[in-house]
Amino acid sequence: MHGHHEVKERVLVVDDNEDCLAELGRILRSAGYRCTTVNDASEARTCLESTPFDLMLCEVRLGGAGLDLAKRALTRHPGLATVMVSGLEDVELADRALSMGAHGYLVKPFSVNDVMRSVLSAASRRRYDLDAEAEANLGREEMIHRLCITVEARDPAAAAHINQMSEYCSEIAAELGLPAARCGLIRLASAMHDIGKVGIPERILLKPGSLTADEREIVQRHAEIGYRILAGSRSELLQLAAQIAWTHHEHFDGGGYPRGIGGFAIPLEGRIAAVADVFDALTRDRVYRPRFSRSEALAMLEDGRGRHFDPQVLDALVAILERAQTRTPVVHSV
Repeated sequence: MHGHHEVKERVLVVDDNEDCLAELGRILRSAGYRCTTVNDASEARTCLESTPFDLMLCEVRLGGAGLDLAKRALTRHPGLATVMVSGLEDVELADRALSMGAHGYLVKPFSVNDVMRSVLSAASRRRYDLDAEAEANLGREEMIHRLCITVEARDPAAAAHINQMSEYCSEIAAELGLPAARCGLIRLASAMHDIGKVGIPERILLKPGSLTADEREIVQRHAEIGYRILAGSRSELLQLAAQIAWTHHEHFDGGGYPRGIGGFAIPLEGRIAAVADVFDALTRDRVYRPRFSRSEALAMLEDGRGRHFDPQVLDALVAILERAQTRTPVVHSV
């Protein structure tokens, strides 16, 4: 968030009154703002889609389109501070915009001081909101990290697996065309996929040899335990984490656990996690076997195409790995 004093915010002014538009443009430019002025809502929408604005001053009426434009801007461009410009007779409309989340309004006729006061207060509120959001996100990541460490404390090899597996999940989600915000959520939520292992006895969890049928059944309970730990929250992140914990061991053909569901009955995030989890596990050393190479691991996943794994999700992973190979190799690659 540094450097906002050196370069003033980028402002979009939308008003269908040419005089008012010119006046606002003049005031803002002379105060050092980078300013774009347009006189109708559709042109404003085009500008917002193509350029990252920090602030929008929007005439509240705008031929009946002002509130719609503001509402659209507030949902599609959450980092944008919005100030409504209104005459005294339209203050009620401006109040409606405020309750939708607009950052303030400016009443006509206005002085230079009125304009500057509105713009500065909206800009500082925007910065505060963005800082608060960044702070909240940091707190959220740290909480997840600490939760995972609870599990990792019993299995030191789990830390690297959790980090890499959740990266794969978000990359696969992006490859499948999911929006960036959803991919970020999947990255955080999938980190908790094995949280249920907290309920599995250590002698079984860390046993170096192969497991007996009974022991395997106990380990398999981690999917449901994880679901019970995470389910029932109002938080979208925890709801998603609960789904992933519950479904990352289901198979596309219905042969997995805990519920034996298959195909598209398994949520997409669970199908993504299944591929990411197995691929990362195969490419890591285990107590009972050395790691497989990436190509060996991929061949093993291909073997499960359509049975264990959703073919589309598998294709996404293959595309990511092929791209990674054509890049210059990274020294610390897994």
